[in-house]
Amino acid sequence: MLLHEGDESDHVLVIESGRVKVSSSAPSGKQVVLGIRGPGDLLGELAAIDAEIRSATVTAISPVTATVVPGNAFRALLISDGALTFDLLRTVVIRLREADKHRLDYGAYNVTERLARRLLEYAQRYGHTEDDRVIIALSLTQTELADAANASREAVAKAFKHLRDIGAIRTARRRVELLRPELLVEIAEGSPNVYSDADTRHPRR
Repeated sequence: MLLHEGDESDHVLVIESGRVKVSSSAPSGKQVVLGIRGPGDLLGELAAIDAEIRSATVTAISPVTATVVPGNAFRALLISDGALTFDLLRTVVIRLREADKHRLDYGAYNVTERLARRLLEYAQRYGHTEDDRVIIALSLTQTELADAANASREAVAKAFKHLRDIGAIRTARRRVELLRPELLVEIAEGSPNVYSDADTRHPRR
């Protein structure tokens, strides 16, 4: 664990290699995955700026190398370097937009559609192509993917089965292969044509 929600530390991490999961506790106690971060990403900047406790937990999901920047050194950099400050502001705005999009997803799309949207998002950011497949090799459990899709583990398990059954994906241990990305895009956009009459994968929880 690289950072822990509730801690009073104020250092900043810059990821050099590897991937991390950012999560936070909901009022119910459930851990919600806020995002996946990788090389070049900045972590812990909020606590360094506002001196509040950590708002999220950061956990490595692969071997990680990171540079630690003390909070006082980070604040001094922001004061002296306007370009760095602007880059940080842009990063915060991007993450706010991402959070807004995920909140909209919860109200507008069912579980299968939300899972498809997360898989396409991860494929774009972290996937690589092998033959005609897109491989997502993030070390996320099905429970963590359920959290990312804001759904129960059981609902996401059914959604995964549906996506496998229609040939959109193939799954292995902590690895997802997108076999038909174009079909996944249709599902992510809420196209009714990809559901059969017998399909029951429309619950929103």
